[in-house]
Amino acid sequence: MPETSVPSTMSCFVYRSKRNNEMYLYLPEREQFEKVPESLLKLVGDVEFSFEFILNTERKLLRYESTEVMRNLQDNGFFLQMPPNRYRSDSDGELGANLQGF
Repeated sequence: MPETSVPSTMSCFVYRSKRNNEMYLYLPEREQFEKVPESLLKLVGDVEFSFEFILNTERKLLRYESTEVMRNLQDNGFFLQMPPNRYRSDSDGELGANLQGF
């Protein structure tokens, strides 16, 4: 299956998880949570709007490639930024169990 092309620029709305420090949910439209799976919303917990920015292919992001974020926003309708250490190592398997099926 051919890879879908991402637009050169897109709006991005970022919501901070109140439950999980440094976990952020990115959406392509403000308050549009319809495409986010219910089980993922439960994992993230309550969120609060943090900021909006224009994402483009040249923009440098701290942990992810901008094209990866843009592709997820376009294809899935959301992007989940995970906290840096706890979930990256996931030694207890908690994350894998919680994110199964995404």
